[in-house]
Amino acid sequence: MNPNHPQAGEDERFDQAMREIHAQAVGQVSSATRARLRAARFEAARPRERRGYGWVLASGCAAAFALVVALQLQPPPAAPPAAPVLATEAVSYDADTALATLDENPDLYLWLASNDDALPAAEQ
Repeated sequence: MNPNHPQAGEDERFDQAMREIHAQAVGQVSSATRARLRAARFEAARPRERRGYGWVLASGCAAAFALVVALQLQPPPAAPPAAPVLATEAVSYDADTALATLDENPDLYLWLASNDDALPAAEQ
């Protein structure tokens, strides 16, 4: 504190009075009480045995919770492409329908006629 301050003398007198009251109170405390206080102070200052399992368990639970939340927030996976449907029944052949399909497009016959190299060579 600044000794030039006007309240410096009052503060010092207050501190001295409090020290005297404290010394008087300590003098009135029994030796058994002082021993218990000393033992409590020693016990409080003694280093504690530390176990790291609490932090490991807490962080593991937090990580599992975060994983569950992250999985819940993801959009559902897209449906896999449909597998081709295999025919289990034999398809019946209808000759009339097959011929009608060819009759609808006569350009096929014109293309076949103009494409001589696609035909096998005639043997003579």
